[in-house]
Amino acid sequence: MDFSSIWTVTYNVLLVILGINALIIVHEFGHFAVARFCGVRCDKFYIWFDFWGLKFFKVKWGQTEYGLGLFPLGGYVKMLGQEDNPGELRKEIERAKQQGNESAGTAENTDGNAAALQVAALQEAVFAPDSYLAKSVPQRLAIICAGVAMNFLFAVVCATGAYLIGFTSTAPAVGSVVPGSPAWEAGLQTGDKIDTINGAKARTFSDLQMAMVGSEKGLQLTVDRRGEKLELRPIPRKRKSELAPMIGVGELHTLDLAVPEKEPLYPIFAKYYASETINSLKQKKVRIEKVNGQSVSDYAAYLDALMQHFDKPVEMEFQGVEGKKTIPAIPMREIAVRFQMGTITSVLPGSDAEKLNIVPGDTIVAVDGDAGFNPLKLPQILLRKVNAGQKSVRLTLNRHSGEKQEFDVQLSPVRILPALGGLSMREPLASTALGLAWNVEPVLETGERVTGIEFIQSVPLFRAKTSFAEKTPDGVLIRNIGQTIDVPYIFTVLLQGARSIEQVDGKDVLVQQVRLCLEDKDGKMRTQDFPVTDAADWFNTDRGLLLASYKSVVHTENFGEACWLGTQKMLDSSLAVYSFLKGLFSGGVSPYALGGPVLIVQAAYDVVSNGMGHYLIFLCLIGANLAVINILPMPPLDGGHVVFLLYEGIFRRPPNELVQVVLSYAGLFLILLLMVWVVSLDLSCIPRW
Repeated sequence: MDFSSIWTVTYNVLLVILGINALIIVHEFGHFAVARFCGVRCDKFYIWFDFWGLKFFKVKWGQTEYGLGLFPLGGYVKMLGQEDNPGELRKEIERAKQQGNESAGTAENTDGNAAALQVAALQEAVFAPDSYLAKSVPQRLAIICAGVAMNFLFAVVCATGAYLIGFTSTAPAVGSVVPGSPAWEAGLQTGDKIDTINGAKARTFSDLQMAMVGSEKGLQLTVDRRGEKLELRPIPRKRKSELAPMIGVGELHTLDLAVPEKEPLYPIFAKYYASETINSLKQKKVRIEKVNGQSVSDYAAYLDALMQHFDKPVEMEFQGVEGKKTIPAIPMREIAVRFQMGTITSVLPGSDAEKLNIVPGDTIVAVDGDAGFNPLKLPQILLRKVNAGQKSVRLTLNRHSGEKQEFDVQLSPVRILPALGGLSMREPLASTALGLAWNVEPVLETGERVTGIEFIQSVPLFRAKTSFAEKTPDGVLIRNIGQTIDVPYIFTVLLQGARSIEQVDGKDVLVQQVRLCLEDKDGKMRTQDFPVTDAADWFNTDRGLLLASYKSVVHTENFGEACWLGTQKMLDSSLAVYSFLKGLFSGGVSPYALGGPVLIVQAAYDVVSNGMGHYLIFLCLIGANLAVINILPMPPLDGGHVVFLLYEGIFRRPPNELVQVVLSYAGLFLILLLMVWVVSLDLSCIPRW
């Protein structure tokens, strides 16, 4: 690693540390500043905690001791008379008073002076003019709420700075559409540019992601489709084993190669390309201009042109590269088995299939009289028919009612195939031309059920620990098929890029063998190995070229507009947290979707690497998150103290001491339990899937 790389890493780490600690400092400064304004004496102001007196340093300035504790778990301000458990303080005062009275009546008692001093000290904490407990309820409310208010203000300042500096982000536009997803059912298509989300202007793709949480009634999207304005309403949906509701869209790409001078295509596809073609693409800037002589203006047009010749080599022309280049058809990798067709999971609204009353629960058993079709390959089987100009297809269905029927279904001339994007491991397959999505059952045509799939001599398939994949002496075994992970994801995603632990000439090679764990109808188990081969009739649709994401620049030079946008960003981020928490309690969001301090630090480092604008937006998001969490009405959070103070203000007396004690310890226990949970998720001690 050279000096510049070391400096970049060091700089990014320092920014992460500075940003996270800034969140703590502004929160505690809010408490401190309002406390001093109200005349409360502050004995300590610490960043991080100094448990057992352990600290990096301390300095006394006036009546306050400032310091940096040894334990990086937050920070605190210690005010005179403040206790996390006020009931305990009052108990101690009464005990000390009683002890003092008893001591005063016994001249021989040498502890009388000590007890009296203790009483005096404790009474001072309550009754001294500069004590926290001596202040009025409104003043104490202001002190407690000041930390949260500062976090909200800090979030606004960070977001305002981000909009003034400007940042480049993934644009709110549709690239891939997941088969059978809410986006597919709502009619979203590749190339759609999202103008507004629920009436608010969409500026980044993350705006769409944030809006998905807590939108049970659906998202109101205004999209621009090649100049035509459309109103669409996808309803986010969470399948079993998924972490959160999704509509099922991926980012849009441009026609520019992402980093052509370093890597013009996915390395695993390089073997299909001529060396001359790869070398010719290694230029500073390369853009796709034509496919088989047909000009392509955007990603959707490019995919449509490819889909016309998805199973054949094409001639491409590139800006910045001389001459035409032959781009090969890249076969999918498969094993010699055929899985059973599952039931139809969804029907595209407005399609001919819907008009013919084909419904979820029906099962396709033959396509144009062919009962031996492979359901994994059915999208491309139908695409061939569309490319050949076929207007309709005859489907033989086993209806959900038990009868068998035939239908002549009109084919829509849509070539772009819905694509599994890794957003879920339980996505079905679909054909927009046919208007149907379907499952693929983990059952072979022999009737044997596949209970496990082992990738022989494979490196781990997932970066984090999962509940269904484990390392074995022979490779990686996948279980829970049909429950946590489905056949389409295994064979159209995992198998295509599964790398072997062995290398050839120092380069990665793909897994060459798969072992199926099979169970027959009598419960008898066996295993069978299958070689992985290149399919002759099933092809990768993107040709392996690495294309850049479609980006938008978010920037304003108007300070007033930046403040408005910053405030709106803070509000949106805060509402997203409430929606997330609501989803946790309603079951709409999985508790496995939670992230802890390790995940925050990792995300912060990734964001810092993308520039100062992204960094400030991230601090806005985290600041708003911390503010919302801290104001929740649960002791010992600030929101819990607010509840106690509101009770005192309404009823003119503090809450019952026993109630405060029980609630405080219960809240602390829940917070500690939550911390153990999220850190365990972060460290993969508990698998998310």
